Amino acid sequence: MFSSNGTTWKTILILAIYTFIVLVCWEKFPKFAWTEPINPKFSTESSTVSTTSKSPKKLNVTIYAATTYYHDLINSDFVLRRCPEMKNFCKVTNKFSDADTADAFVFHSRNFYETSLTLPLLKNIRKPNVPWIIWNIESPSHEKLPGEKNLFNWTMTYRRDSDFSARYGALEKFIKTANISLEGIWKYKNKTATWLGSNCQTPNNRFRLVQRMIQEGLEADIWGSCGKPTGLCDGVLKQTEPCVLDLIRPYKFYLAVENSNCKDYVTEKFWKSLEDRMAVPIVLRRETVQDLGVPDSAYIAVDDFETLDEFIQHVIKVGSDKEMYLKYREWRKDYRVVFDNGFYGWCQLCKRLQDPEEVGRNRRSYEDVERWHSFEMCDDNYTIKFIT
Repeated sequence: MFSSNGTTWKTILILAIYTFIVLVCWEKFPKFAWTEPINPKFSTESSTVSTTSKSPKKLNVTIYAATTYYHDLINSDFVLRRCPEMKNFCKVTNKFSDADTADAFVFHSRNFYETSLTLPLLKNIRKPNVPWIIWNIESPSHEKLPGEKNLFNWTMTYRRDSDFSARYGALEKFIKTANISLEGIWKYKNKTATWLGSNCQTPNNRFRLVQRMIQEGLEADIWGSCGKPTGLCDGVLKQTEPCVLDLIRPYKFYLAVENSNCKDYVTEKFWKSLEDRMAVPIVLRRETVQDLGVPDSAYIAVDDFETLDEFIQHVIKVGSDKEMYLKYREWRKDYRVVFDNGFYGWCQLCKRLQDPEEVGRNRRSYEDVERWHSFEMCDDNYTIKFIT
């Protein structure tokens, strides 16, 4: 029924005005159709870029952020902290008014639902030479990418085969071996192992694995939602806070077991342990980390051992022997840790967009980006062999 104060009539009027605006915009902006003959899918086979003449670099490029990042607004200051010099020519904006003139669109997968109202308009103003990029830092076990076919041209994820890297971290090799002392690390290491966990129910049974390690004799403290409270340090978003650093630094080892066993999925748990927490990371599978170019001597992998008991005895032995422990620190003389936490790809994207020929050489369209993201990428059952 209609209310006496006219509230329902006002609602109908507002909806009518909104519908009118959408229809006007739909007619005003140029249409984008996948069936258009000129570069419809931003694909390699339809590229018209000349290879005989050099196109001048763009003086300025604009990237439109079509979503937030876990509800944080995306702008140049937020995503270009790794490469602030890019801000001289690369503008990242979340203003819809900039979308029609943008050189690229970026969508954060976890927040893609925010485009439920704007996506039809964005499709309508989409241009054949403007790539759409899906940005994701979560594993397939915890994140499904948008299912619409041929929607995205480039990927920005933690995977090594992504178009742009949303890696959590990396090692950079020094030009020459550094002359540094590792003795100081041993002096303040007075506890064995720890794990800070906020997600206790994961597809790979991580929490059960940690509990079994402790039951079998590993001296380890569990912090966070799965163990002792840490106060202001609780929560996933607190992983890089100074209080977490102070909490973990006294420990010799950190249980850097991810919430899922997926290709290339190595997060801040591992990289921060190497960088400033100064704890030897313990991972589930060596292959996952080895593929990222990390020296074998920088970490311990559970799957190097036939049984959990053999693994635990090795950790106890290394933790009680100064010389053995510091061998896991020798890599520091040849490498430094670069912690990107998923933002490195923005620097790469800015650089590519400045070069029209580079953009043209990399034209493509993902027919099914969700399948690319998830198909045969995880083995969450692998943990079972150590907990049964």
